[in-house]
Amino acid sequence: MGKSIDKGLKLKGSDVAIPKSCNVGRIRVMGYDTGLHRKDVVRALRKHFSSCGEITDVYISKNYHYHTLWKGGHIYFLGEGAVDKALQLNGSDVGGWNVTVEAHPFPTYANDYAILKVEGYDTSLRENEIKTHLTQLFSPYGKIEGVFSGNGSATVSVRGEDVAVKAPQLNGSDIGGRKLTVLLLNGGISTVHERRKYGHHCSHRHLGT
Repeated sequence: MGKSIDKGLKLKGSDVAIPKSCNVGRIRVMGYDTGLHRKDVVRALRKHFSSCGEITDVYISKNYHYHTLWKGGHIYFLGEGAVDKALQLNGSDVGGWNVTVEAHPFPTYANDYAILKVEGYDTSLRENEIKTHLTQLFSPYGKIEGVFSGNGSATVSVRGEDVAVKAPQLNGSDIGGRKLTVLLLNGGISTVHERRKYGHHCSHRHLGT
């Protein structure tokens, strides 16, 4: 497989062009009745903040133990100045309740760390071989902090400049006739709440937002 990487994989490495900033922003909202249905709160917030910019996600966590909503939610925007416009709506009425709006900026170096899920490689290889080849694959993007494999997939942790933007672009790369699937699990600036990437609403665990 070592040779197949060299022959079959067109590494993009440092030549990958980082997408132009799309002005992703997010805010934290509070003030809604936690006894309301989540879909009703989401609908009301989308309508209320629609003039601020393109809304890409409204995330409200649910406390399944008490069958209520958590008191704070998040709204993600695309568009220059969207967060500033949203902050101007702090204290405004949303159908009978006043919304509290706070800026919730991404960390300065949010794109410099990534946890990636990799599938499609030859699973008949020994674990140390898989680790070696995946380390070779992702090392151009930064320092490899961990490689774990099992059940037909691997998880790779990488720290490096804009790695959360660059590394996922290896998705679809060919290794010896096998097409890799590379998915960003955690890290980077996202247009949706990180819990969306896990396909469910997590009611307790915070994942860096």
